[in-house]
Amino acid sequence: MADHTHGAVGQICRDCEHAAALPGAALSRSPLRDFFYQYGDSAGPTAGALENPEQGVCINTSEVEGKPGTAFSPRNQLPDADAMVYSEEDCQGVGTKHDPDAELGPEVTFKSVIFEVA
Repeated sequence: MADHTHGAVGQICRDCEHAAALPGAALSRSPLRDFFYQYGDSAGPTAGALENPEQGVCINTSEVEGKPGTAFSPRNQLPDADAMVYSEEDCQGVGTKHDPDAELGPEVTFKSVIFEVA
């Protein structure tokens, strides 16, 4: 199992590719408090995740920070927090609200996210 560091505050995701590949039903039964997303080529995306992200702090998606690409297909598995994803770094640009325990499609692209108590 590989360890990967994700997010501006250094959260660790253990075997992100496996976790992000699980069906939504399996994730909803588990006690996860994570935020999953994809990045890279949409035809063969790479999985990313933030584990137990801090609330009230803007987090730049480290895999696309300072690069032309964006993250996409966010999945908010935080049962008690709304996520607001932003089209630009530092929570700037167009914001899209993401409810707890919800998944948005690949048309939702972002570079940063902030979590707030729902």
